[in-house]
Amino acid sequence: MIKKLFICFFSLLSFSLLSLVSQASTEGQLGEGMVNPGFYEKPNWFKGSFLELQDDLNDANDKNRQIILYFHQDGCPYCKKLLDDNFSRPAIVETMSQNFDLIEINMWGDKAVTLFDGEEVSEKEFARRMKVMFTPTLIFLDHKGQSQFRMNGYYAPEKFSAALDRVLSQSGKVSQTETLQNETPAIVLMNKPKEKFISKAEDLSALIQNSKKPVMILFEQGDCLECNELHGDLFRRLPVYKQLKQFTIAQVDINSAEKVVAPGGELMSQKKLAKHLNIHYTPSILFYEPGESSEVGPVFRSEAYLKNFHIQAVFDYILTQAYLTEPEFQRFVQRRADKMREEGVEVELWD
Repeated sequence: MIKKLFICFFSLLSFSLLSLVSQASTEGQLGEGMVNPGFYEKPNWFKGSFLELQDDLNDANDKNRQIILYFHQDGCPYCKKLLDDNFSRPAIVETMSQNFDLIEINMWGDKAVTLFDGEEVSEKEFARRMKVMFTPTLIFLDHKGQSQFRMNGYYAPEKFSAALDRVLSQSGKVSQTETLQNETPAIVLMNKPKEKFISKAEDLSALIQNSKKPVMILFEQGDCLECNELHGDLFRRLPVYKQLKQFTIAQVDINSAEKVVAPGGELMSQKKLAKHLNIHYTPSILFYEPGESSEVGPVFRSEAYLKNFHIQAVFDYILTQAYLTEPEFQRFVQRRADKMREEGVEVELWD
C-alpha cells in the first residue's frame, strides 16, 4: 500500500514539474532548480483581479476609473524596463494609481479569463485574440469595455506620459503627469540627412506595387531620440544593415504637410497619412508585401522601442515570410532565440 502511494505521489510530482516547464514560456531561460529568472515583481497598486472582466469593468465604472490590460511575459526586458523606469516615476505612479485599474495578463499563461460575453478562455488564448505581438502591450478600455487606445510595446517615460494624457483627455479627465506634448514644434525630419538606401518616395502606392522586395515604411519625426538611436546605432550594425538591403524603404514625417500618395492610393499630407494609419509612436515601421494592390494593408506593424535582437527578429519575420505560417510574432522570437542558443550564439535581449 505504501509503495502504491509512493508511486502515485511520484507520478503526481512528475506531472506537476512537467506542467511547470510547459507553462514557463519566457524570453529568458529556466535556471537550475527550475527557478524562473525572468519573473518580475509587480507594483502593489496593480489591481488584484480574478480575471472576470465584466466584474472588473463594473468595479472600475463604479469608481470612475478605467481598466488597462497589461500583457507581459517572463524574461521580457522591455517589461522590466517599464516596471523599473516608468513605474518608478512619481508622476506616472500617481496618475496610474488614481485613474486606472491595471490588470496583468501573462501572454503565455493558463489562468482562466472570463470575457465580457461570459466565455472563458486561457490567458494565452485571450492574448492571441487581442493580437498581442509585443510585450509589454497595454490596452486601455473605455467604460463599455471597448479598446480605446493601445501601446504595442515599450514606450519611454515621456511618451508613456503623453499617452496617458491622451487617454485621460479623451475621457474628460485632467492628467497629473508631466509630459512632452506632441504639439511642441518639431524639427522637420525630411530636412535631415538620411541613408542612401531610403527612397525619396512621393507615391507610396506605386512604390509597393512596383517593388520586387518587401516594403518598409518608417514613420518618424524630428527631435525623436528613439528615431536617432534607430538610425545612429541599429541601422549601422552590419547584421541589421544586411537585412535592410533586402527591403525597399521609404520614410514618412508624421508632422509634415508635404503630400504623398498613400498606400491606399489617396493623395494626402504625411501628417494626415500618419493619423489615418493610427500612428501613435515614433519610430513606427509598417511592412507591405511587394507587388500588392494598393488596397492591401500592411502585413505587420512594429510600433515600439526595440533593441538590436528584436529589430533583427522583426526583419527576419518579414524577410522569411514567417508571418504567413506563424501569426504570433513572440513564438517566432522564441524559436529564433532557441535556435541561436543551440548554435552556440549568445542571445543578448538588451543590446
